[in-house]
Amino acid sequence: MATQTDKQTIGRHLEQVPKASNLISWSRNGFIAYIPPIITTTTTTPTTTTTTNNNKSNLLLTYIKNSDGKKWQLASPEPINIKLENNFLPQLSLVSWGSLNTDLAVSDIYGNFYILLAGVGLLDPNHIPSTITTTSTIKTEGNTEKNKDTKQIGNGSGTNGHGDSPINTPSFELTSYNHMEMIYRDIINPDINVAVNPGASIVAFKWLNIEKPQIVNKAATRLAENPTTTSSNSSSSIYGYGINQYQPYGVCHPIPTKQACVALRKNGQFILFYQGEHKVEYHKICCNLTDNISIIEKASIGFNNDKQIIVTAWDSLSNDINVYSIDINWGFLVESAKRQKLDQHYHTPKEAQKPPRLTLKKLHQMKPIQCFKEEDGESQSQSVVPEMGKLKVEELSSIDIISSNPDPKSGLSILITYGSSIIYRYALEKSDSSNTTSGGETSKNPISQAFYNLGVEKKIDWKGDDSSVRLVFKDKLMRRGQIESIINGFLDLSSLIIYKDGTVDVVDTTSKQIVNNSKNNNSVTGDEMELDNNDYPPKLISNLFDQGFQFPKISHKNRLVLAISPTMSSIVYTEIYGETVNLQLKPLERIDNFGTNSHDLYYTSVAFAHRYAFALYTSTCSDDLLLLIQSEINRIKDAVDGDTITRNKLGKQLCDSVIIECHKAINFHLDTITKESLDKLLSNNASLQKLLSLQLILGEFQQSSHFPNNYVVPDIAWIVLNLRSASLGIMFTLSSIYRQVSKKKPSEDTLQDSITRGECIMSIIGNFKWLIDLLVYLNQELLQLIYVKNNFLNNGNTTTSKLTLSNSIVLPLILNKVSRLFLMYAISAMGRTHEILKKLHKDLTEANKLFAPMKESLNRYFSISNNSPITVNLFESYLRECDALLNKEVPQKILTANNSINGNVNGNSGTSTNKPYSALKFEQKLLIKGIDVNDDNDSSTKISNTIIEELSNMILDRYSISISRETKLSELMFYDTDWLNIGINKKEVPSYTIDALRKLIISDSSTSTSLAKGEKLRVCTRCRAVSLVGDVTGLWTMVFQRTCMCGNAWVNV
Repeated sequence: MATQTDKQTIGRHLEQVPKASNLISWSRNGFIAYIPPIITTTTTTPTTTTTTNNNKSNLLLTYIKNSDGKKWQLASPEPINIKLENNFLPQLSLVSWGSLNTDLAVSDIYGNFYILLAGVGLLDPNHIPSTITTTSTIKTEGNTEKNKDTKQIGNGSGTNGHGDSPINTPSFELTSYNHMEMIYRDIINPDINVAVNPGASIVAFKWLNIEKPQIVNKAATRLAENPTTTSSNSSSSIYGYGINQYQPYGVCHPIPTKQACVALRKNGQFILFYQGEHKVEYHKICCNLTDNISIIEKASIGFNNDKQIIVTAWDSLSNDINVYSIDINWGFLVESAKRQKLDQHYHTPKEAQKPPRLTLKKLHQMKPIQCFKEEDGESQSQSVVPEMGKLKVEELSSIDIISSNPDPKSGLSILITYGSSIIYRYALEKSDSSNTTSGGETSKNPISQAFYNLGVEKKIDWKGDDSSVRLVFKDKLMRRGQIESIINGFLDLSSLIIYKDGTVDVVDTTSKQIVNNSKNNNSVTGDEMELDNNDYPPKLISNLFDQGFQFPKISHKNRLVLAISPTMSSIVYTEIYGETVNLQLKPLERIDNFGTNSHDLYYTSVAFAHRYAFALYTSTCSDDLLLLIQSEINRIKDAVDGDTITRNKLGKQLCDSVIIECHKAINFHLDTITKESLDKLLSNNASLQKLLSLQLILGEFQQSSHFPNNYVVPDIAWIVLNLRSASLGIMFTLSSIYRQVSKKKPSEDTLQDSITRGECIMSIIGNFKWLIDLLVYLNQELLQLIYVKNNFLNNGNTTTSKLTLSNSIVLPLILNKVSRLFLMYAISAMGRTHEILKKLHKDLTEANKLFAPMKESLNRYFSISNNSPITVNLFESYLRECDALLNKEVPQKILTANNSINGNVNGNSGTSTNKPYSALKFEQKLLIKGIDVNDDNDSSTKISNTIIEELSNMILDRYSISISRETKLSELMFYDTDWLNIGINKKEVPSYTIDALRKLIISDSSTSTSLAKGEKLRVCTRCRAVSLVGDVTGLWTMVFQRTCMCGNAWVNV
């Protein structure tokens, strides 16, 4: 009977849930957690009515994945069940990702609260997190604080739950983000068979910010006309990019790697859940908003510029709207944060662990406004006498706080909504005697004006409280649609008004204006951002709406559960009581600026680049943006007249423009990369990673039978990404071996030392094989190109060779500076490792310490090295010769090209300082576009093709002199490199499954169905690379434990 009653409660809850936005949350990492809309079946008999719950999970997780290189879709939802006693699945009412994107807060309709941690696996599966708490009350009246102790049991140990004792402390291992473990539970109603405490349910919740500076890119700004354009159209504009770096804003946990969140229960209890100085466990302190009995029906939590928590709550018993400020004294965690900057392992002594405390202050109290609304939609306040029959009273429907954002000019706003469309906006302002409120009170003087005048007559001067804060009415927004919910946007840069029909208004937090009003029927005059349709291209591009994009229309029958991506490029949604629990994914749609000429494509690419840079600076997944870019490419192809080749060329032009603008948007210049800066690109620079992954995906999307050479662009990106990861792995392993040898001589080796060192070597065996085979393939291409060239010179005719200048991979890899430096670095790392391992093998053999693990690993390494058909050192010398040659020739040829252009334009020999062609354009052409001699869209490309052809002949001539005579041609040309799956022999569906990280064949089929028993796979959501789960601690693969080589997240399958 209890179960049946609960199912009926579930149905009522979903119908009456105040904000459907609480049922879904989209993290920065790209994972979407949502509470599935319950599908119910009701059976009625003459005596009973039974409601059956057909859903088997109460929490689901999904993400956007690249299915085949051309299509993006939502993965099948994975169940993440939240259970109570007896495996009961309670109906959940809240889900919210934390600021670090790994912690997920969940609450159910009974008031139980849970925190799950993504990307970790529990080493002890029998461990069950449990929390038994006796809450504290910290009551404040005015500025006086009354303190009481806090006692916490079962969540950690020691004083106030902050001890370092291992009691009840679980152990975790890192894994992919789609695996989650529960790390905290605050159980209020553990047994559904007993009376439920209705005051325990959570009515407001918010995660605290992170104590880290935040970089946010500025709006792309239209500059003067492009001075370097060689186009006949003189109106070509260019855009400039910039960044703002902000200090930590809002309320933050003092330790940058830790998180905290706050919640308000219906009974008025305010709770802070926070992590300690180490580990992942959460602790809890709380206070009551009032000593009186209260029922908080509507509330919201936000942060102001003074790093205070602001709570606005409506008590249905007293019918009062109260505003509170709450300050957090973080206790010992403040000093610990300072110490950890110098020593990350610092632990505060137990006797110094003063726990955090809350200080509560009531700022304002008022009654809800008696608001009337005309039948046709207009509204007026209580000051207007209503005419009976024409006006109706609008009840208080929602309270929302829009927090201040990183911009110091922004401020906190309190939005109080009446009915379905009337919003009153308030702000908190410090007292100022010059300001007078509409009620006759001064901000400096909160007592009524009559009492103030009486005090003056009695010669009593009340000077007021300089620190007092007043709630000030700012303006009223009247919306034409029915509002579903108002939520804070990503980083509080905007707020989102979501309507019941599925439309969305985006409100800028700083300017308080709606920025996407172009075609929105909900918009009204007075609060929208004014757009000048004649001002095209726009002076500023700060979002996709500035370039004519808008949220898609949604057809639905039932109430929507909707979420917007952090990049604001796509939405996901489903219906409550719909036919499926699966979410639907839709990118933005273009509703304006449909042009397809070269200038229009450029302006579109600027908008995409700005969003991609925003995602990179804020460490946000941008897969939904890639979906939008591909959607726009398809729209352009369908919009133009012409044959298939013409349409595909236009799509490729937009692809190339997007990639080039993305380089510019993050200030990444290919021509400035040097040998000295290469270490930074290898270790901790995500910019190159993200740019190459963008090139990889857009290049794959453009592959077509009409453009058989289009594999070159993604192949170049894939090779450079792998060169980076392989070089990083080799150098990491080399460093590990150095450390081992420096601590203990090889003559003192034990079996355990042999096992450890053997594992290090085995972890890079596959990458050594991949690097050597890559070099072999590049030599094969060089030999074929020399043959093609000589055949043309000697016989005057072309050959039937599949390999040409345009589809070659080796030429752009050598000609481009970045890829050439990566090749040279990888070969140099291989050489150093080879010498170290030779010496180590010799020392261990002489000391009779060559145990089986080391012997096996060294034998495998030397077998790969010795069976190579090329001499690696010889090819390294050739690359160094090419590097010296290109460093000399490229600047000279660019100078000659500019002089030639200036001479043609100005009628002289080039005295102008105009430089329409640059080394940057040359490097971008090679890395981003490859060599395509048929690509002649503009004069810049023609210049590139001319220079590239001349330089290609130079390096081919140098190869024939330096290497080809000493190469064993038969062994080289018949050496099998098909498993690399690059170049002219690339297959759409490879015949193997290769561990992309370790470069080992893990299955003889492309479907990964023949894995060894117990082995599990992980897949990259973007590039579709696969790898085995289970990284050994201490090995280089730990660097890529959660993210792929391309920078996107792994998911366990």
